[in-house]
Order: sequence, then C-alpha cells, then structure tokens
Amino acid sequence: MYNDNHSVQTIAEGLQTLSPAELQELDDIITPRAAILLSKAFGPEIGELLTPLTENDDQSAAGKINPREEDLRQLMRDPRYWRDHDPQIVDTVSQGFRELYPGGAA
Repeated sequence: MYNDNHSVQTIAEGLQTLSPAELQELDDIITPRAAILLSKAFGPEIGELLTPLTENDDQSAAGKINPREEDLRQLMRDPRYWRDHDPQIVDTVSQGFRELYPGGAA
C-alpha cells in the first residue's frame, strides 16, 4: 500500500503542473467511486488530493457505500483534514479505513 506522505506530496506536486483545462478534465473523470477505489488502493491520504476533484460531484454516483465509509469521506472533505492536516482527524480517518478494510487493498 502506498500511503507514504512523500508519495502523496509527489502526486500533489505533479497535479500542480497541469493546466486549468487539464485539471478540469481530471475533475470530470475522477468520480466519487474512483476516489473510493483509489483511497482503498493507495490509502486514505490520497483523499486529501481527490477531495477537490469530487466535492461537487453527485455522491449517489459512487454507488452503494458503507455508511461508515461515507462518514469517513465526509470527514475527509473537512478542511481540517485536507488543508490543516489535523492529527486527530487524520488519525480518525486512517483508523476508520483500517477497520473497514483490515486486509488492506484487495
């Protein structure tokens, strides 16, 4: 699993190299469901990067979501998580996903 902060930072820096049109294209293709699967595969930290790409999307498009997972996703949309990196909130989200997916990425 790739939940290393360095990896997240590398991705964040890469996203900054995209033009506004390219960012819009990425926003169009990163659906809430894609965000869920990427977070499952690469760790909840990826949510920090994906939240701006999914925050205005119809969450029903994500398909059936475990209610606990939806609670965690809502918490990931909180600026204290993605902007401020509040250690308590980040830990709550991380622990919640570990409990939901104890085997890690499938």
